[in-house]
Amino acid sequence: MKKLIVVANDLEGSGKSTFARSFQHLLTNQEVKHLFITTDEQDMDDSFSGDYWDFDEDLEISQLILAIDRNDVVLLDVRSGSARLWYEFFAQNEVDTLLAEIDATMTLVIPCHDSERCHEELVELAELFSDSTDYVIPHFPMPAERSKKQAWKGSYAAKVTDYLGALHFEMPELGKELATALESHDLTLSQALTQLDELPRFVEVAVMQWLEEISKAINGTGEYVLPHQPTKLKKFFNKFQGTGKTSFSGSQKRVLSREL
Repeated sequence: MKKLIVVANDLEGSGKSTFARSFQHLLTNQEVKHLFITTDEQDMDDSFSGDYWDFDEDLEISQLILAIDRNDVVLLDVRSGSARLWYEFFAQNEVDTLLAEIDATMTLVIPCHDSERCHEELVELAELFSDSTDYVIPHFPMPAERSKKQAWKGSYAAKVTDYLGALHFEMPELGKELATALESHDLTLSQALTQLDELPRFVEVAVMQWLEEISKAINGTGEYVLPHQPTKLKKFFNKFQGTGKTSFSGSQKRVLSREL
């Protein structure tokens, strides 16, 4: 089953680009056929590998269908301020119904940290999309410049996302070594992720170590963000489907052992 992964949060600095580029790195490493799409023209430099969709112009539903048809995962990074434009497109074109017809599903990724404004934005998006999508909430460490902190546990945002069956995971902190390396080269993590091959060796190593941690966290989301692949057990049963047998022979059991 193919996946449409939409990363959205209209609050700037919520972690959208960091998550999107980390996830793109994971898809590339796992050799998953994918298309990375940005809606922010500022991303379009020589290091960007993907497409640019302009939400200020009329977006054609055929663009989305073609992108999904040609890839196992379509990763859409929605710039700050455009989440409602995506929702309008989603609702007007009945994208959820369309995805069901072409054997695809959508997951809305809403990066969040424990600020009151971020919680409010998450709730607003969840109320818009309701149960028409799956949800993944990557929790980022609270930025130092955000002064008004709101605990997640027991919050209204937590209750809303739990009701919708959202999957949550913690994004790893940068760590002192990585933070120092980025600061010394006047880079944000998101910027570093777009130019890994051009980074000084010690910065690259620090970023790659962080990526290993985030890859483990994202892998734990399973089919929420990764395309469905039949399990070895399912493949095995498919192989023997239609034999009419109700039990396995000794040779079949040996095959099962090898498959698993």
